[in-house]
Amino acid sequence: MSKLQKLELLKDSLQQAIDRAVTSIGQIHQQIADLPFQFLERTGVLNEDKLALRERNRQAAATVYDAIRRINQQLGDLISDQIENLEDAAHVNQVLEEKEAETKPRAAPKKAAPKKKPTARAVAKKPAPRKGAPKKAVKKK
Repeated sequence: MSKLQKLELLKDSLQQAIDRAVTSIGQIHQQIADLPFQFLERTGVLNEDKLALRERNRQAAATVYDAIRRINQQLGDLISDQIENLEDAAHVNQVLEEKEAETKPRAAPKKAAPKKKPTARAVAKKPAPRKGAPKKAVKKK
């Protein structure tokens, strides 16, 4: 799995976690926001005509949490697009490198240089071979 694929997987996981968190927070918010309305209903202060306030409150909260989910989705899409652009660029780079390698002239194998005959000067500079110590004559009896 490439680094970009891992990044995409991480992005998806994070996006799902944010969406679940927003849903949970929205539900908790609704429950807490309903408490004053429930209390006012029990005490009789809030009649049927005024229950529209509760519904407006719910709609406002739902609109906010839907906007957060939409932004989360749009950011996820934007990040996915950028990752896709990086993958495309990496592919293009790979193809260009392959084409470049194909079009480079291949070096011909080097031929061994022919051995040159030593010049007279080089021969003159060579030291004379060393002679061994003179052999002693062995006397025969």
